[in-house]
Amino acid sequence: MYSKNTILIVDDEEIIKKKLREAISGEFDVLEASDGKEALEVLGANLDKIAVVVLDLIMPVMDGFQFMDEFRQHQEYDHIPVIVTTSNEDWHSEQKCLESGVWDFVMKPYNPVLLHVRIRNAIEKSRMIMAERDAVTGLYTKLKFYQSVRKLLSEVEGETFAFLRFDIDRFKMINNFYGIKEGDKVLKSIAAELRKVSSVFENFVYGRLENDVFAVCMPYKEENIELLMNAVQINMKKVNKDYNIKVSCGVYVIDDYSMDVSEMYDRAFLAAKNCKGKFVRNISYYEDSMIENMRQEQFIINEVNRALDEEQFEVYLQPKINLVTDRSYGAEALVRWKHPIKGMMSPGEFVPIYERNGIIGRLDEYMWRHVCRLLRKWLDEGKTPNPISVNVSRVNIYNPHLVEIFKKLITEFQIPAGLLNLELTESAFMEDQDLVMNTMSRLHQLGFKIMMDDFGSGYSSLNVLKDMEVDYLKVDMKFLQQSQEFNGKGEKVLASVIRMAKWLHLPSIVEGVETVEQVDFLKCIGCEYAQGYYYAKPMPVEEYERFVAGEEEMEFKSGTNENSSIVDELWNTRSNVSLFFDMLDIPIAIYEYRKDKLELLRSNKRYDNDIVFDKDISEEEHNRRIKAEQELLSMRFAKLVKGDFCEPTEYELMDDIWYRLTIKIIGKRADTMIMMVTFYEISEYK
Repeated sequence: MYSKNTILIVDDEEIIKKKLREAISGEFDVLEASDGKEALEVLGANLDKIAVVVLDLIMPVMDGFQFMDEFRQHQEYDHIPVIVTTSNEDWHSEQKCLESGVWDFVMKPYNPVLLHVRIRNAIEKSRMIMAERDAVTGLYTKLKFYQSVRKLLSEVEGETFAFLRFDIDRFKMINNFYGIKEGDKVLKSIAAELRKVSSVFENFVYGRLENDVFAVCMPYKEENIELLMNAVQINMKKVNKDYNIKVSCGVYVIDDYSMDVSEMYDRAFLAAKNCKGKFVRNISYYEDSMIENMRQEQFIINEVNRALDEEQFEVYLQPKINLVTDRSYGAEALVRWKHPIKGMMSPGEFVPIYERNGIIGRLDEYMWRHVCRLLRKWLDEGKTPNPISVNVSRVNIYNPHLVEIFKKLITEFQIPAGLLNLELTESAFMEDQDLVMNTMSRLHQLGFKIMMDDFGSGYSSLNVLKDMEVDYLKVDMKFLQQSQEFNGKGEKVLASVIRMAKWLHLPSIVEGVETVEQVDFLKCIGCEYAQGYYYAKPMPVEEYERFVAGEEEMEFKSGTNENSSIVDELWNTRSNVSLFFDMLDIPIAIYEYRKDKLELLRSNKRYDNDIVFDKDISEEEHNRRIKAEQELLSMRFAKLVKGDFCEPTEYELMDDIWYRLTIKIIGKRADTMIMMVTFYEISEYK
């Protein structure tokens, strides 16, 4: 059954039109026009219906030859057959008609049977051609292009050819912002440029394979490929100079003519991926390593079902450290793949592939379930676990069933929602903010805590933070990666982010912490939590359990040993510990706290010089500092004794001189506690 079933009859004689209509109306719908001008109007208004034009040559206003001249100017009419009706056998007229693009002739008076056959043949031929030609550009379709490339390579010898595959970066944006008609203009401009270039080469095959994807097979010469891509780029700009678009082209220099054309395309496609998003580079050549990468990617995709079924993916945990207590407070769950053949695989080998191919959602759910099972195990063992955070990919945040999935998990495993924290990358908030906000609100109602991971990596961080209800900010130490020393721009940016988080009452977690200098800096600017190799690498569950048990054992010993050796060493002015204490370049003081009273037991030289015993201050100022410090510390010590969390405290020593104080309990003697207070100067960050 034809998709187009209407015949346009163009004739100025009513009797002729009537006979034609009677001859074909049983099988086809009929439209009529009395001259070429009217026919063009009818054709333009019914382009999606008209299958064939039956045209008389001799007419007033615009005759058949003039109609054909105008008809040929419209590329969208190329595949509509035109059958001319004639009452003589003037071969000159026939030649002129054929040159004008006429498909067939019908002699008057009409033979109804013959007329039907001619029309059906024309429509069938049109359908075959339409299958070979793209409707928008008129270029070869994928199948016809592949056939033409195969024919070219089999006929031409002694010449090296290149297979080009190119598309338009962000072409979807043109359709979205300017409309499909504007997008079609861009596609037609590329087609026009390819037609122009094809006239220069004897062997040049080209086509539009799909959407904004074009392909060319041409004699290989690097400079000619560059000229072609530049010409295409310039021609697109002529359509609209405001379009900020770029072509990405992959080139495979054909070294095996027996290879399937589809494989040639695959190689050019792999090369094109190499220059996506790189504005300096828009042409990339295929290398054999690319095909190996593709095979590896396909292997990883093919293995995912078995890996999930056989539970080859393992949960690794990386502790998050409370910078006040220097003890872990929960961990982040990270995935590792223990493949039966390849061994242990890091997430960098498979997670990006799963993200690109939409598989990451299934891996997420696998990890969520295994973490819930682990939390249930700890609870059954009588432990009091700290929260474990799991990652929620962009794919899953837009899953309409996400809230129900988490609700079902905590119900099935009977765990408090507060033990399962959710980490969402900042980019996940960007697309449909209303949907994300609604999802987060529903998760909060269930009791989940949400972390914004990788904060600061996007372009709308502050705007997202303003609108989204998150509970923690996670920031990467990459802010400091480019800095050779502290007090650079990176440090100031990071300090500002942490301070802003405090204004919003959001605890901050900095990940990627690797050095003691970074730890000291984070404590100085008031960061609450850190995560990184300085404290602990991601580890198997059993190792994490030993890590936590070791912390608890150390705390038990430090809390019950009334005469801790390290505390005793501090009182011995000749000991190495005491000497080291005095050499530290940070002000530190040791206090005894008993029955709401505190007494300074010991301080290092830096504390004596900077905090209290500055030789340039008056006795009045000296006493003021001691009193202010003691009032501040008394409040904080009381909180610690009660077991409350005591976050770092900002302390203004004098005008524009600010310190951040961290407090630790380092010893207990009956009802007496020994407190260590560390002073980090933060004046430049205020």
